[in-house]
Amino acid sequence: AGRRRKMEAVPRMPMIWLDLKEAGDFPFTAAVTQYILKHYGENPDNYSDELRKLDQLRQSAVNVTRDFEGCSTLRKYFGQLHYLQSRVPMGSGEEAAVPVTWTEIFSGKAVTVDEICYEQACILYNLGALHSMLGAVDNRVTEEGMKVSCTHFQCSAGAFTYLCDHFSHSFSVDMSHQILNLNINLMLGQAQECLLEKSMLDNRKSFLVARISAQVVDYYKEACRALENSETASLIGKFQKDWKKLIQMKIYYYAAVAHLHMGKQSEEQQKYGERLAYFQSSFDKLNEAIKYAKVRSCFIGRRRCKPVDYRKGIGNI
Repeated sequence: AGRRRKMEAVPRMPMIWLDLKEAGDFPFTAAVTQYILKHYGENPDNYSDELRKLDQLRQSAVNVTRDFEGCSTLRKYFGQLHYLQSRVPMGSGEEAAVPVTWTEIFSGKAVTVDEICYEQACILYNLGALHSMLGAVDNRVTEEGMKVSCTHFQCSAGAFTYLCDHFSHSFSVDMSHQILNLNINLMLGQAQECLLEKSMLDNRKSFLVARISAQVVDYYKEACRALENSETASLIGKFQKDWKKLIQMKIYYYAAVAHLHMGKQSEEQQKYGERLAYFQSSFDKLNEAIKYAKVRSCFIGRRRCKPVDYRKGIGNI
């Protein structure tokens, strides 16, 4: 009961999630059948069941359920696409290439590329986005909820990192290098934020809480820098202002938490002058955070976020 009361005194910040891309056509069946007939000398009908199952798997992947099973479906389909490409050349300019269509998130425009890797990239993007949704949906009032949310945000960052490192950034603007780096730092920050909540629940030592808080701040500063980039801001459009306001508030709030715990560590070391300086800095940063939290409610993604009393939280950590 004491652990629960402690967490109730620490406000759980709203988390940002990312929308999934919407899929168009990927008419691979005819092209694969023709390639089998021409190059393998086999009756394509022998593979009709496999192709039908692959098409069914795609339908499940592009209409994915918003749960952990949905993540498994996306991973399975991503693997099947890799296997298909290893047997049938469907890359740009290759014999069995077919047009692949997906909708770009920010503009809502359909983007078509004759490249199976585009299909893979969009599936990988949706895997990162789905993990972000599942991480954000839990209110993190329990130890298990914090762990699950942290894992989802880490998986989201992992999917975007793989996409950034292994696929073209020219497919569509929502998968540009700038946007992917924003997504990665945002998700790493939110994962670290969940870890910080867990550390507070476990009453970890002040120096450790301060270190984790500082890492949260670093990730969010990187995300904020990306949002302040004029090119990124123009791509994101209407989301940019809400996201930036929330992230800036979190930067000041978690800097306040970090300095509060650095002050506690100084107190343990009987460095009372240093303690006072850290406590004053913590108070100043908290007031800066409150300036960004003046608005009674905000819209993050498509979810309404309830207002929280940040002064109450910092005073009870």
